[in-house]
Amino acid sequence: MSTTQGSVENLLKEDAPEIGLPLPSIVTLQRGVYDPVSNEWHTEAEVRELTGADEEYLASLETKATVTYADYMTALLSRAVVRIGNNLLTPANSKEVVENLTIGDRDLLFLGIVKCTYGREREYIARCVSCNEKNDVVVDLDEDFPLQVPEHDLHAPVEVTLRKGNLIRLRMPTGADSSYVGKHSSSTATQNTIMLSRCALLSDADRAGATPEEWAKNLSLADRGKLIKALLEVKAGPKMEGVNVQCAHCGEDMPINLNWMSLLFG
Repeated sequence: MSTTQGSVENLLKEDAPEIGLPLPSIVTLQRGVYDPVSNEWHTEAEVRELTGADEEYLASLETKATVTYADYMTALLSRAVVRIGNNLLTPANSKEVVENLTIGDRDLLFLGIVKCTYGREREYIARCVSCNEKNDVVVDLDEDFPLQVPEHDLHAPVEVTLRKGNLIRLRMPTGADSSYVGKHSSSTATQNTIMLSRCALLSDADRAGATPEEWAKNLSLADRGKLIKALLEVKAGPKMEGVNVQCAHCGEDMPINLNWMSLLFG
């Protein structure tokens, strides 16, 4: 990211971002989609640029109180992801496929769609909190959101040994998990319970007659913390955090937080 004199009040909406040349539409996924017919994981995806029809459709979702961020992203990806692998994505199964992608792969596709629509760079107007002057901010979608390469094999479960010695395997969270958690949790504690109940690959011996959610609730706080930490430690996909630049006027640090809506529509 870079700045020049000129101009996000943290993102002033009256100044429309400039549009660059669109980039190639191929995105390489980190885990991808499993094809049981060929027993392969497919990681090549193709996306397309967004249109006015897409904008209208996505705007209609914003008025629905029950739509979570994960639901919105699923709707976006279902429309703008053209292909994964050898046509594994079809109009009939697109929602199911994108819901079962890992969070990192969904973020990769999202950034791919933004780049395909606007180009690699986006321009915004940001106001320095120190001197109140405006700056032109150029966001490089590759450099400012670098790809995180996980040490763990995303195709394999994460294995965690609990305090009593029993081994628990956890699969990677997906968009469907994120959507369910968003709709059925009211606190961090319930989020952890639901995520563990969905991601833990439990045997009958592990559950001991309990439902997955009962099993997650019955875990000790130490074991719950250990399992959640193991999931969070798997870093994958683009690192979509705030970026920091220096004000072109006073030289002070100027943190910029760009959310998904800012990246999509400016």
